[in-house]
Amino acid sequence: MAELAAGALTGWVYTFAKTQPERARELGIVSTARVRQWHLDLAMLGTATVALAVAVPNAPRPVAAALGVGAWSNAMFFLPLAFKPDLDKHPAFLAGVVTSFVATSVGFSGMAGTVFARRRRR
Repeated sequence: MAELAAGALTGWVYTFAKTQPERARELGIVSTARVRQWHLDLAMLGTATVALAVAVPNAPRPVAAALGVGAWSNAMFFLPLAFKPDLDKHPAFLAGVVTSFVATSVGFSGMAGTVFARRRRR
């Protein structure tokens, strides 16, 4: 729910960057597109995470944790790119992004596998 709420609240940041680009640049925002990605990713991944929590009650803790960490970090990696677009070439940043994608993949795949296994047992 925190991620979904953050997605809603970051709409304000995107609106500010879009409607007042000069002031946004003064604050260091050089890529409004990355602010938009950050906002939309938080909203979409937050929604997906909430939906899965409802669809897969009592999911295995490692799967739920991987999804939570991966979904949050995946979205959050867009924010630094709004200030420093070339950061996506830095090895440490890329390692974080890859780790985030792995966690998200484990989380979503694990949720699907959990549903499949539970339905199979019925």
